[in-house]
Amino acid sequence: MFRKTLRHEGIRNFLKLFSSSVLAQGLSLLLSPLFARLFAPGDFGLVALYLGIFSVLSVLATAKYEQAIMLPRSDHAARSLFWLVQLISLGFALFALLVIALGGGFITTLTGNAALRPWLWFLPLSLLMHGLFQGATFYANRHKRFGMMAGSTLLHYSVLNGTRVVTGFLKTAFNGLLAAQIAAQVISAFYMIMRSARKLFSPDDALSLERIGQQARIYSGYPRYNMLLNFTNNLSGALPIFMFTRGFSAEVAGLYAFGYTFVFRPLSLFSQSTLQVLSQKIIEDYHQGRYVYPALKKLVLRFFWLGIIPFTLLAIFAPAVFRLVFTEEYLLAGRFLQVLSPWLFAVFLTSPLSFVPELFFRQKKAMIIDIVLLVLRFLALWAGIWQQNLWLSLWLFSGVSFVVVTYCLLWYLSLARRHKPAPMHSNATKT
Repeated sequence: MFRKTLRHEGIRNFLKLFSSSVLAQGLSLLLSPLFARLFAPGDFGLVALYLGIFSVLSVLATAKYEQAIMLPRSDHAARSLFWLVQLISLGFALFALLVIALGGGFITTLTGNAALRPWLWFLPLSLLMHGLFQGATFYANRHKRFGMMAGSTLLHYSVLNGTRVVTGFLKTAFNGLLAAQIAAQVISAFYMIMRSARKLFSPDDALSLERIGQQARIYSGYPRYNMLLNFTNNLSGALPIFMFTRGFSAEVAGLYAFGYTFVFRPLSLFSQSTLQVLSQKIIEDYHQGRYVYPALKKLVLRFFWLGIIPFTLLAIFAPAVFRLVFTEEYLLAGRFLQVLSPWLFAVFLTSPLSFVPELFFRQKKAMIIDIVLLVLRFLALWAGIWQQNLWLSLWLFSGVSFVVVTYCLLWYLSLARRHKPAPMHSNATKT
């Protein structure tokens, strides 16, 4: 019989990750009124544009092999996957550097924000740090080092917010928001590597290109399916920033990013904390022959009752809150959140279960759903830009996103309900 998913050790691990997320996000939220006065909407628009490009490229920079690190029974195989991720990210970062050197001006013109040009040179560094951080994080999750993962979250946001405060008060000529983001990426990546160095750089486990190649072939489904799935997902998420910058202005993109990030960043960290603990536990229980559907259904119901009141209040009072807490200049960001709140609530319910298609080897259908969502979002945003109607873009974008994400939630639960697991499941667990 399947035991409760978040009990005893599981709930302690969840609390480690979630409490660090709460502390980190609590600090960010407390400082956000200050940031709104230190930086202009256009500054937030530039950061959102850079991070949008980074989020799309970061998927290609690891080929999503980091997600496979938790799966092998052998730790030698897991370390080989870690080094595979590093080799791919290094190669891709060098490729990105070459592209920027040859076509940085064209990229800047294409985005519609000239202020992006000097910051493009930092993209290869961000991509390299992403590979280090993701590889080390999944390896730490494999060994249930949740305290270390919680520490990296606190360190990241401490550096991020501290640098923002300093650069904001100094009124630097460069974008302090973006400088803070890059500094936090670098320091948190090195923190994870230093804490994992003893296991990752084991003298008893010499680096073997042959073994790395073997693991690349065994888990080739990740670049074939998960990479494209995550690529379309990240592109879909960044699409409003790209299209608002081109179709309206950097300021509109900045206000969208400010309001969206205000809710989505704590929401994302909460979901990631849940996902990191839940996925490890569910995979383990599924491979031991337990039926996972009751626990997943119960989790969704708990999240529904946990989130229904806050998201209802958000839909009603977001503009009033933004007017009170931030300057009048950011009131529009609160109105954006009113429109986006149904979709964000659906994301809150669904994202902790996003590993389910991988567990049941249904990545192909998940990829198709994401491609459909990307096309629908593009058409929704384009319709509003074509009419030069910002609100039409937002309502259509939020509507199609809500429908597709809700369908994904129902599909995840349906997959879990239909699958009665065997003790072992396919070649993906063999090494």
